[in-house]
Amino acid sequence: MFISPLQKYEPKDFTGLVTENHLGAMYQQEPILVSNLIEHIYRVNIGEDIVSFMDKFPTLYINDDVPYEWLLQGSDEKNIPLIAAYDSDGSTAITSVAQPCIAGSRIKLLFGERLFEATDVIVGHKPEFYKYRIVEDPIQVGANYLYTVELVTGDNTLFVPQAELVGGTRWSKDYSLVEQTLSKRGGSTYHTSPFRMQNVLSMIRKQYTVPGNMIRKGQNNPLAFAWKDQSGKTQQAWIKKLDWDFMTQFRREKARLLAWGTSNKTATGAYGNKGDSGFDIRSGAGLYEQIAPSNVFYYNAFNINWLTELALGLSVGKLPEDQRHFILSTGEYGMYQFHKAVTQDAALFTPNFNTDRIKMTGNNAMSYRGQFLEYVSVNGIKFGLMHDPLKDDPIRNKIMHPDGGLASSYEYTIMDFGTANGEPNIQKVGLKGDEEIFRFIPGLRDPFSAYNNTTQPGMAATSVDGYEVHKAYIGGVRVKNPMRMARIIPAILA
Repeated sequence: MFISPLQKYEPKDFTGLVTENHLGAMYQQEPILVSNLIEHIYRVNIGEDIVSFMDKFPTLYINDDVPYEWLLQGSDEKNIPLIAAYDSDGSTAITSVAQPCIAGSRIKLLFGERLFEATDVIVGHKPEFYKYRIVEDPIQVGANYLYTVELVTGDNTLFVPQAELVGGTRWSKDYSLVEQTLSKRGGSTYHTSPFRMQNVLSMIRKQYTVPGNMIRKGQNNPLAFAWKDQSGKTQQAWIKKLDWDFMTQFRREKARLLAWGTSNKTATGAYGNKGDSGFDIRSGAGLYEQIAPSNVFYYNAFNINWLTELALGLSVGKLPEDQRHFILSTGEYGMYQFHKAVTQDAALFTPNFNTDRIKMTGNNAMSYRGQFLEYVSVNGIKFGLMHDPLKDDPIRNKIMHPDGGLASSYEYTIMDFGTANGEPNIQKVGLKGDEEIFRFIPGLRDPFSAYNNTTQPGMAATSVDGYEVHKAYIGGVRVKNPMRMARIIPAILA
């Protein structure tokens, strides 16, 4: 108990076996420095962040600290724009042809690629009405290709409106059409080569020093942390304050690197920064920088229908309905805004007041409960929320939102942690065997022999009365398919 305002510590009473926890309680034992428990304690006491969330997926390890690459395969189908259309001689613009393609007459189409060949049936903006069969292989005209085509039709009166043949209209292949008797060739197979993505690992480093007199005077006070193990049983560990500060700050810096790391690679392949040693500092692109620019959206007003329409745009033609589960990483104000948006949806108005949400607490009193953290919408679209404490960090984020709180807290990141060809779309990348480096430099004292309790001389690497702790992380992020992520940002941050 405390008996005086001058008293700094409360006495600790215990009986029986003197355990490591007791020693920690009396400030006689140094902290847990190297332990996987740090990860669990951090997550329970600070909250899940991008690091702990990504740790649920396998880390991609590489064997050397060199740029890492991966291939991204695009669709093997595409459409291409029409440059110009001409009459059958290729000498007169289609705008001077009265009824193009009427009664089996032919026209010529100029494209910038040799994507089509003889026997292919191609279509423009009205594929249901006008189908064009390529009658011979294209002729190269400079950098472009000229095709001779005719309509696939039995109607001799059918012709193509000139508006369907203007430059800029987009065209694609339907199939290859041939005769049933003694046909000589079919349509060719065309290929789309995969393109190569590249990123580099970044290295961050942090250190701190513990003076020997702080150990002796008890100023590096231990903190008790409780957590629940896998069986649900509450456990406890003692970690000194300097070490906890060091671990939590390092963890935040690691999370910021993975989220907001910026590539410093120049157009020539060099790197834009050098360290004190004179060697290159290589900075890899973090999670946000790898999101496709076309998938970054700004908003003034937020509602659930607008969010669903945005998700449809990211899904249709790209994701099957059973894979449209989007994790929305956001701040606490974003979670509240999402809850209000779901609550205000007209289709959900009635269920808000059923017995699942209103609870009788006795004496005729009622409590209203529940927060929407998930929303299942149309066409298989499903949203789930994940709190990202980085978006609520008032130190890094400075701009306030007119509705209250930080503007960054209203940002949503669509985190597609689904798989692409069996691999996670987003995963950490680490250097095998060297992902995290954790070392201490002993002086007259060190973390494991803080007191001189032996007559035998020990080893010191420095004459300083104290010790240093150093930690480094070498790693990065790979977003396998940047088109499967998106950022939804308040317009005030534009």
